[in-house]
Amino acid sequence: MHTGPRANYARPLLERAYDNPAARDLRRRQRLYQELAVRGGVTFVILVFQIVFPIEPEAIARRIALIALCGLFLNWPYYLAARSGRSYRAQAYARMLTDILLMSLGLYVAGGLAAAQYLGVYLIVTIYAGITFSSRACLMATAAATASYVAILMLQHAGILSAPFDLPNAATIAAFNLVILNIAGALTAILARALRDSRRRLRATAQELERFVEAIPDVIYVLDRAGRLSLWNRKLESVTGRGVEDLKGKPLIDLLAEDDRDAFRAALASGLEDKPFEVECRLGGADGALTAYQWTGAALTDEHGQVSGLTGVGRDVTERQRAEEVLRQRESEMRQLQKIEAIGRLAGGVAHDFNNVLTVVIGRCQLLLARYQPEDPVYHDLDQIESTAQRAASLTRQLLAFSRNQASAQQPLDLNTTVTSVSDMLGRLIGENIQLVVTLDPTLDLVMADPGQIEQVIVNFAVNARDAMPEGGRLSIATRNITLNAEFVSVHPGAIAGPHVLLEVRDSGLGMDEETRQRAFEPFFTTKAPGKGCGLGLSTVYGIIKQHGGCIAVESAPGRGAAFSVYLPRIEAAIEAPRVDAGRGPFPGGEETILIAEDEEAVRGLVCEILRRLGYRVLVAGDGVEALALSQRFPDRIHLLLTDVIMPGMDGRELAERMLAVRPDTRTLFMSGYAEPPIPNDVLLQKPVTPDALARKVAEVLRQPAPYRRDAVGAGPALAG
Repeated sequence: MHTGPRANYARPLLERAYDNPAARDLRRRQRLYQELAVRGGVTFVILVFQIVFPIEPEAIARRIALIALCGLFLNWPYYLAARSGRSYRAQAYARMLTDILLMSLGLYVAGGLAAAQYLGVYLIVTIYAGITFSSRACLMATAAATASYVAILMLQHAGILSAPFDLPNAATIAAFNLVILNIAGALTAILARALRDSRRRLRATAQELERFVEAIPDVIYVLDRAGRLSLWNRKLESVTGRGVEDLKGKPLIDLLAEDDRDAFRAALASGLEDKPFEVECRLGGADGALTAYQWTGAALTDEHGQVSGLTGVGRDVTERQRAEEVLRQRESEMRQLQKIEAIGRLAGGVAHDFNNVLTVVIGRCQLLLARYQPEDPVYHDLDQIESTAQRAASLTRQLLAFSRNQASAQQPLDLNTTVTSVSDMLGRLIGENIQLVVTLDPTLDLVMADPGQIEQVIVNFAVNARDAMPEGGRLSIATRNITLNAEFVSVHPGAIAGPHVLLEVRDSGLGMDEETRQRAFEPFFTTKAPGKGCGLGLSTVYGIIKQHGGCIAVESAPGRGAAFSVYLPRIEAAIEAPRVDAGRGPFPGGEETILIAEDEEAVRGLVCEILRRLGYRVLVAGDGVEALALSQRFPDRIHLLLTDVIMPGMDGRELAERMLAVRPDTRTLFMSGYAEPPIPNDVLLQKPVTPDALARKVAEVLRQPAPYRRDAVGAGPALAG
């Protein structure tokens, strides 16, 4: 990189530099040095002029030289007087008048009126006074010069002063030169005034620019061709903790992180080729910490169009990077949620079809078991089939819980009671080598939740923690009230701001890496050995919590255990006593007319057989369209519509709505293992259907006093018996 001449280093100041006493004193000394130098230069020119162009008589020449040397020797007392710093302006005017007096004396010695051709020497003082001091000083110098010379002429004319010799047309030359002197003085005063105004405006503009630069919260910099700092603002000093002397002439690249210097060096090379550049490099702070900065810059060119340096801005992008990281994390979580939702819909559809199969298997097994005694050889085989089908039904319920379509009996619930009731079982479940610590908030608020599903959530967490601590460890369960704010909601998709109840389960196990943590709630994803788990535990938890309107978060790192935090919305309600189950008894029956709409033939046949055995009059349809047509043709009363929810052509909700319009006294009971949106429990028979559950639910609905209103089933017609 080419190294040009060393620049004059400076840094803009917010305060008015021209009002700074030290800076003002410096400028005054500089003007004094200039003035002394000019006075010395004039003396030198006069002496050289006398040598080159000798003045006759010689006595006059010696006197003029003596006067010039006297003006030069006065520089020393001038300098001593100026160092005192007092009455600077008065001293300047005194020096100016002294110079005019010496010039007038020299002109008199040179001949007075006869030296009229030398009147231009006065212009030295007038022009210098105008440029250096002010237009007023210029006019004063012009007036003083004119008055001095006119006084000499008047004294000569009166005979008080003698004239060494006569000059032809001297009066005309003197008058003409005096006119030129005054015109030149006036023009110089005008130019001096314009120059002073320009300097004042330039100074004001520069100060406004300096204030603007200092107000910018970014680093402003100017570099020479070698990359050294020649101009910067206070931001660079505050960030790096370096003063003006430390930054003066320092390469900007030396302030950056070593790992980023190559990239910045390449950016500077691009800038020197007159190309704008942009690069992210970390800047070292006063405490040694590195802060991410985005550096932009462009070339500076001189009057010849050559690149003379670089200028640009350094912007702290820490917050932007943090926001981008949060955005990336949220996008990742949203993609994960979308994937889980898609899998959930698939799982719900699979569960729907599988529940139809299980309905037939379990129902037929229970009907066959009713024909045999336990001692019969075939009874054991049927019992094994039924037990296996029930386990398959449990797996289906987990899939439905994940897809958030499992029936839920929610009620006002105290989580402390649920945690306490399940603690004894957890102690046996996790083993003696794991310490169970329960911390409950005695002022815990209530939530609306299904006790059984919340117990399942806690058990799944405990099993997951047990498997993560094969050598033993600590399992902590805690509850407390918490309020979710907007910041929490912004980084946890699905969360809702407001008061919540927190259920936190923390273990000291192996922990998870980031990839595993991101996939923790995926169904069938597991890090366990084959045969040790199906990967539905945490996905079931996820589905249950979403079904309850809550959210779940997990924090984990390898070797640091895992913490699962469940946030459930708080409610304000009294705890109601749960209803007591009446227990099993004979299958209830009746003589009412029931219209069955079910597209699965095997399920339809099983339900018809069970209901007919119970004494009901059964009408059968294979889909919604057929059921609606049958209801329109049937002349008698239809007491109950028993319909599947998901059917081709016309689903159960639409069928129930259209039947209500014609038969408002008909009660409705839905059968489904998968319904979206969910259906209230009092009009829902959860698949797989068993003969006992079918008989009791049908009897329960038929005993209900009046049909449901439309809004009880969410988006579809909510019908009840």
